[in-house]
Amino acid sequence: MSDAEQTTGKAAREISTVAFPYNDLDDAIGVARAMHSAGGVPLDRDQLAAQLGISSVGGNFSLKLSGARMFGLITGGSGRVELTPLGFEILDPPRERAAKVEAFLNVELYKRLYDSFKGRTLPPRPVGLEQAMVSLGVSQKQRDKARQAFDRSARTAGFFPTQAEDRLVAPVLGAPPPNPEVNIFDGSVTVEQAAAALSQPPPRRGLNPFIEGLLDELPEKGTPWAIDDQANWLQAAAQIFRILYKGDGEIVVTVKKGGN
Repeated sequence: MSDAEQTTGKAAREISTVAFPYNDLDDAIGVARAMHSAGGVPLDRDQLAAQLGISSVGGNFSLKLSGARMFGLITGGSGRVELTPLGFEILDPPRERAAKVEAFLNVELYKRLYDSFKGRTLPPRPVGLEQAMVSLGVSQKQRDKARQAFDRSARTAGFFPTQAEDRLVAPVLGAPPPNPEVNIFDGSVTVEQAAAALSQPPPRRGLNPFIEGLLDELPEKGTPWAIDDQANWLQAAAQIFRILYKGDGEIVVTVKKGGN
């Protein structure tokens, strides 16, 4: 075999070593919406394909499932498929923006790009950005598809603050609509809602807005603070850490009151 044939054979076998979807975040949300329209219950592949209006046999359906799984909106795939908590939240207007941010960063390639170019200008498109993706593990043959899906997903998740789309910036999540009956630390709202309510831009300590908001909610030293409220604060912190940082397992906060 000639050197040229060997080179061609290697290129044909080249695969990406970093996970990324061929379909974008909007497409993944479409899968979640189809499942929600069917009652939000687990579905067989044929049932889900019927909801999407496509055949369960073929590459298009498989790509849709793969993308929705990578964004963290569904679980399963070979048998029954079901919505994750994030899949429900991304369809809920009060939680939608925070859920899109989490879904975007669930994709390994997107998280690595965000970490690599945080606070810096992205390489110019298409060549520069695609080569950056290749350096992170995207195969040469897939770099164009990876870039296009990335750009569309970043727009959907709100990571491009300007029309130039030359840098990735995590969107500032404003507080949910005012509700005088809701206390974000009384356990009646989700952590994602609490995180959105707690973010107060711009950061005054150079920290992420979620962390800033948590610190701002701490009462003054020496003041009364109910143990249940303390536990809710700690659980909110744990879940925000899950959104912001990588790690295995889950932090669970329990309360042991005196006399129990």
